[in-house]
Amino acid sequence: MSLRVGDLSKLSQEMKVQILSRLPPKSLMRFKCVHRSWHALISSSNFAAKHVSVSKDNKLSSSTTILFKRYVFDVNTERRDMVLSLLDLCPDDINSADDDDHLNLSPEDLRVPLSMGLRRRDIWTGIEYVDLACHCNGIICITDYRKRVVLCNPAIKEFNRLPVSCLALYAAEIKPQGSSTAAVGFGCNINCEDYKVVRVLYSQREFNEKNDIKIHPPRAEVYSLATKYWREIKAGALDNGSKNVWPDSTVSIYCKGNLYWRGHEDEKEYFEVPLSYTDEDANSGGEETFFYEDKERIISFDIDSETFHVMRFPNGYYYYHKVFGLWRDSVAVGLSWCADYQCVHIFVLNNKGGDEGSWINCFAIEPVVYIEFQLAFVGTSGQSILVAVNKCAMVLYDYITKRVKYLPVNGVSLWNSQALFYVNSVVSVNGYSDGSDRIPKLVQEA
Repeated sequence: MSLRVGDLSKLSQEMKVQILSRLPPKSLMRFKCVHRSWHALISSSNFAAKHVSVSKDNKLSSSTTILFKRYVFDVNTERRDMVLSLLDLCPDDINSADDDDHLNLSPEDLRVPLSMGLRRRDIWTGIEYVDLACHCNGIICITDYRKRVVLCNPAIKEFNRLPVSCLALYAAEIKPQGSSTAAVGFGCNINCEDYKVVRVLYSQREFNEKNDIKIHPPRAEVYSLATKYWREIKAGALDNGSKNVWPDSTVSIYCKGNLYWRGHEDEKEYFEVPLSYTDEDANSGGEETFFYEDKERIISFDIDSETFHVMRFPNGYYYYHKVFGLWRDSVAVGLSWCADYQCVHIFVLNNKGGDEGSWINCFAIEPVVYIEFQLAFVGTSGQSILVAVNKCAMVLYDYITKRVKYLPVNGVSLWNSQALFYVNSVVSVNGYSDGSDRIPKLVQEA
C-alpha cells in the first residue's frame, strides 16, 4: 500500500518523523521540494539526529554503504582526479551464491570541488594526495596534509572548508618541502552538542654546530564547530620525557567519543653518527636492539577532555600491516605479521582497564583469495566484512560465509585508495534552517 503526500500531511508530526527518518538521504533531498513544512522538518537539526540514529541501527538498516576514495584518469584534462564513490550493498548482494563473483552495481561518484582548496601533488606521479582522515555520523573529514581541512557529507553533497589556523600556517613555514600535518581526527563530543576537529602538527627542529638534531614535541590544536575557531591545546602524552610520540598516519577512527591513530615513539635528540665504526660498536648489538625495540604505539584522543593517551599495540610485536576497524561497537585493529597478509588477527580494545585498556584477541582469519592489503573491516551481530585489494581489484570478503565478491570500483593507483563503512545521514555541515549553528548532538552509542 502506497502512502500519498496528502495522507502523510494528515499524520502527526511524530509519525511523520518516524516515517521520513527511514528514507535514504537522496529521497529526502527531493522531498524537501514537496512542501514548505517538509523542507523545514527535513532541514532541522532534530530530524538530522533522528535520521542518523536510525541509520546506525543495524536492526533497521537494509543495506551496507561503503565509501571509497579512488583516483581516476580524466581524458579531457589528462590528469588523475580524486573521486569519492558511495556503494550501497544489500545482504543479498554480499552473500548471493551466483557463479559470477562480480557485483553488478554502479557506485555513485562525487568529486571534491576545486574551490575547497585541497592541494598536495606528488612530484613523481602528479597525484593530489588527499586523505579521508576520519568519519563520524555521516560526515567525512578530509585533509591535504598541509593547511587545509574540509568537512563533507557525501550523501547530501555538502562541503565546508574550515579556516586555516595560525598554527598550521606556522607549521607549513618551518616545513615548506613536506607535510605540516601529522594527523587529523574528527568526532562528536558525546557530553554536549559539539563536534570537533583535532590536528597534530610537526614541530621545529634545531641543528647545532656538530649537526646534532633536537626535535621539539608535537603541537596540537582543536577546531570546534560550535565556536568556529581553532585553538592550541597541550600535546600531553605525546611529549614523553626524552621521547616524542608521533602519528604514523593522518587517518584515524572514531569510536565512542575517542579518536585513534597508529603511531610510534621516537627520540627527541639525534647525535651525529661517528665517521669510524669499530669492532666494539659492532659487538654492542645496536642493530639487533633497533630491530626488536618496541616503538609502535596507538595514540588516542578523548574529545570531551581534549587529552591524548598512548598505548601499545597488542602483545607489543612488530606488525607488517595494520588497519583500524569497528567490532561490535568497540575499536579494533586488524594485524598481519608477514607481507602476504593471508592471516589477519583481529584484536578488540577493552577500555575497562583505564586509558591503557587491554586487547582481546578475538580470532584470526585466512581469506580464500590472495590479499595485497586491507582497507577496512567491520563486525556487527549480523555480518563481518573485510574490504581489501586483491592484486589489481577491490574485493569484499565475508568472514562468516567466506564468500568473496569483486567490487565495481576501479581506478589508477589502488595503493592510494581508501575505504570506510559509511553511515548515511542528512546531517548538514553548514548549519540548520531552525537557527542552530551547531551540528546536532546525536544518539550516543551503546
